[in-house]
Amino acid sequence: MGKRYFCDYCDRSFQDNLHNRKKHLNGVQHLRAKRVWYDLFRDAAAILQEEQTKKPCRKFLQTGQCDFGSNCRFSHMTEQDLEKLSAQVQGE
Repeated sequence: MGKRYFCDYCDRSFQDNLHNRKKHLNGVQHLRAKRVWYDLFRDAAAILQEEQTKKPCRKFLQTGQCDFGSNCRFSHMTEQDLEKLSAQVQGE
């Protein structure tokens, strides 16, 4: 059967060869999963600063969901969420 490569970010495996690994590591799905993983470990101050510079996402505010999800360039945080995050940063 040969060697298998398991990607921890994407939680999937595939046959390990240079072509498959390169294709996976440069793929959009892998890059998104990797970014989501590293975002879990960011500190509150960095998240607050980034969210304050973004404009609110109209679609998310109207419907409660956005097709772009975590890749949206607009903020999905409400005023209450920003206040809580600000209080958390002050507490640290």
